[in-house]
Amino acid sequence: MPGIPCPGSVRFRLTFWYVVTLAVILTASGTYWYWTLSRNLLGQVDAMLMMVAKDVIAFHLAESQRNNPEEACQKLESFIREHNWSEFVQFVDQHGDIVCHTSNLLNARLPISAEALRSARGHQPFFETVRFNDDRPVRLLTFPLGSDSHHRDVVQVAEDLGPLYKTLRVHRWQLSIYSPLLLLVLSIGGWFVTGRALSPVRHITGTVKRISAENLSERLPVNSCRDEVSELQETFNSMLTRLEEAFTKIRQFSADASHELRTPLAILRGETEVALRWAKSPEELRTTLESNLEEIDRMSRIIEELLALAKSEAGEIPLALTDVNLNDLMQDLYLQGKTLSEPKGIEFTLHMEVNREIRLSGDQLQLHRMLLNLISNAVKYTPEGGRVAIHLASDGGQARIQIIDTGFGIAAEHLPHLFDRFYRIDEARNRDIGGSGLGLAIVKWIVEAHGGHIEVASEPNRGSTFTVTLPLTGPSPKKKKLS
Repeated sequence: MPGIPCPGSVRFRLTFWYVVTLAVILTASGTYWYWTLSRNLLGQVDAMLMMVAKDVIAFHLAESQRNNPEEACQKLESFIREHNWSEFVQFVDQHGDIVCHTSNLLNARLPISAEALRSARGHQPFFETVRFNDDRPVRLLTFPLGSDSHHRDVVQVAEDLGPLYKTLRVHRWQLSIYSPLLLLVLSIGGWFVTGRALSPVRHITGTVKRISAENLSERLPVNSCRDEVSELQETFNSMLTRLEEAFTKIRQFSADASHELRTPLAILRGETEVALRWAKSPEELRTTLESNLEEIDRMSRIIEELLALAKSEAGEIPLALTDVNLNDLMQDLYLQGKTLSEPKGIEFTLHMEVNREIRLSGDQLQLHRMLLNLISNAVKYTPEGGRVAIHLASDGGQARIQIIDTGFGIAAEHLPHLFDRFYRIDEARNRDIGGSGLGLAIVKWIVEAHGGHIEVASEPNRGSTFTVTLPLTGPSPKKKKLS
C-alpha cells in the first residue's frame, strides 16, 4: 500500500517547484498586465482630455471675439452638450480666478495647484489625479489657453475616474479569484504529469529491488528512444554487468583459493597420519616434518600473495615513490637472475640498450619484486641449457624492459588469462615447478600502479617475451597506491 507522499519525494519536490514557478509566473504576469491595463486606460483618459481641451479652447476663443464673456460661457455649455462630453471644464484667468465653468460642476470648483499654473504659463499641459468634491478621484488637465505670452489664462478639463477604477477593481477581483483556481488546476495536472514522467523510474526501482546475488544476470529493459531514462537504464545494466563479473570473480577466487589451500592441507594431514601410525625412527619423523614444513611454506606464500592482492585492490599499499636508477636496478636483478639460472645451466644475459642513466619515479621495492617475479618465472619455465635475457631501453618518456626466454612457451588460448589469479597452464600444474598462480597477477597490479602496462608474446616450445613499459614521470596522482 503506497504511503503518503513525503516532502522528500522526487514527485512532491517536482510538483512543489512546478507550482511555485507557476505562482511566480502568474503573479508577475498578472501584475504586469494589470499595470499595463491601468496605464493604457489612463492614457486614453489623458488623450480624451487633451482633445476636449483643444476643441474647447478653439471654440471659446472664437466665441469670445464675437460675444461677451457671459454669452461665450453659455454657448460653451451648449457646445459641450452637443458633443455629449461628460468632462468638467472651467477657465481660469491669469490671477487664478474662475472665468467660466460647465454646469456639471454645480457649486464645486476644480482645484488648481501652483505647479499646474507654472506648467500652464510655460505653455505645457499638466496632468494630475486629484480628489474632487465628495472625495471622488478625477483626472485633471491644466492647459494654457494660448501659445504666446499675451494669453495667460488656462483651461482645466477633468474626467471622473470612478468608471476606470471600477474596471480595475473588477480586473483585480478576477485575477484574485481565477488565478488561484488556475493554479490549483495546473497543480493537479503537474502532480499527474510528474507521476507519469516518474513511472519509468518506479519501474526501474521495482526491477532493481528484485535483483539479488542469485539473479545478477537479469537486466532492465531499455527504452527505444534516447532520453535520460534510457541512459539511466543503460547505466544500471552496466553496473549490473560489472557486479556480475565481480561476483563471478569472487566465486572463482574463493574456489581457486580453496583448491590451492586444500592440496597442501591434505598432504599435511596424510603425511602426519602416516607418521603417527608407521614411523618407527627419528629419521622417518624428521623426513615427515621437513615435508610438512615445505607445505606450510607453500600455504604461507599463497596467503601472503592473497593479502597483497587484496590490499592492492583496496588501495591500502601506498607507493613509496623515490628516484629509481633503472640501470643499477637491472644490474642487481642480473646478479640475482644469474644465481637462479646457474643450477640449470641457463645462459643469463643483460642488454643495456641505453647510453645514459635511466631514472624514473617509482617504488623501488615493488619494482624489484615485479621484475624478479618475471625473471624467476623465466628461469623456472626454461629447460636446462636454455637462455634468458633482460633488455633495458628508453623510448621518449618511457622505459621499456623485456624479459626474453627460450622456455616451454605459452599457447595462444592461454595468453588472455595469463594474469588472472590462480590461472596456471596445465603443463605447469605440478608441485615441482608450478607456482601458486598469483605471481603474474601481482606483477600486473604493480605495473598498473606505476601507470605502465605489460604485454606478453609467446610461442609453444620457442619461448616467451614479457614487455613492461613504465612512464619515467611515475604514476599519476590518483595512482599513488596499488589500487
